[in-house]
Amino acid sequence: MTSLLDAVTGWFLFAGLIGTLGSLTARWILIPRATTDGSTEEMTDFLRDTAAKIGLAAAVLLPVAMGLVFYRQLREFRDPFVPWTEDAALLLSATQWGSTWRTAAVVSVLAAIVMGFARARIRAGWILATPLALALASFPALTGHASGTEGLRLLTVTADSLHVIAGGCWVGGLAFVLAAERGWRGYDPSRTLLPVLVPVFSGVAVISVALLVVTGSLASWVHVTHLGALLSTGYGRLLLVKLGLVAAVMGLGAMNWKRLTPQLGTEAGQDRLRRAATIELVVAQVVLVVTALLVRTSPMGH
Repeated sequence: MTSLLDAVTGWFLFAGLIGTLGSLTARWILIPRATTDGSTEEMTDFLRDTAAKIGLAAAVLLPVAMGLVFYRQLREFRDPFVPWTEDAALLLSATQWGSTWRTAAVVSVLAAIVMGFARARIRAGWILATPLALALASFPALTGHASGTEGLRLLTVTADSLHVIAGGCWVGGLAFVLAAERGWRGYDPSRTLLPVLVPVFSGVAVISVALLVVTGSLASWVHVTHLGALLSTGYGRLLLVKLGLVAAVMGLGAMNWKRLTPQLGTEAGQDRLRRAATIELVVAQVVLVVTALLVRTSPMGH
């Protein structure tokens, strides 16, 4: 039951963060670069609306995730001999975790509200959502293993936050590309957005993956004290599973970039890219679930 709660709670949190960050990546980076040459106003509006839909759906997940996070923490903090309201008040008011959670909960609600403005085509919604989403990207680090690293806390919290942001740019950006392509083809089956979006997204993906590798390697170096811990501890074994899945996702992404992107001029190449990118996105969701379990498993020495 605990593992299931951890997996569901973590998936809600990470999916919300990655979806929101992905929509912001689309709005500020992908769409402006993809619509510079000969794009119609209709296409630009469609892409912005698609990004806003994804961003709003993802942002709505964040307050739900915060509620689940609090429930999970309260279960662990709970003293069965006192009223649960007393424990909840103590957790919120007398612990560093509670202070961090209160701030993040408020920010998550604000993020959902301002993404609603963005969905209504109010540009200020996008502007306000950006710092809120970036701030929320640090929540897993501030309440997880990174915050408990003595002497390296600033480094590990920063690295873990950048890890989440990079994941949002890559996986969230990929979700946007697939959603935009599917929606556009539903609107006009004779036209595709892949030749417009994929080359721009590929550059973002390469930078994001490089940042993920650097920050992920740092976290592994800090939390896995020796190679034997990869097999002798639950944290190490989960880390190996995550690394294997991430390698698979990266392999699919590399194939899409090197082999399938040059074939975007043909319908067969477009179909192959859609299938491969969909598989990449599905495997990435499994990575999120494993990550949710990983951050709840104590590394050696913690």
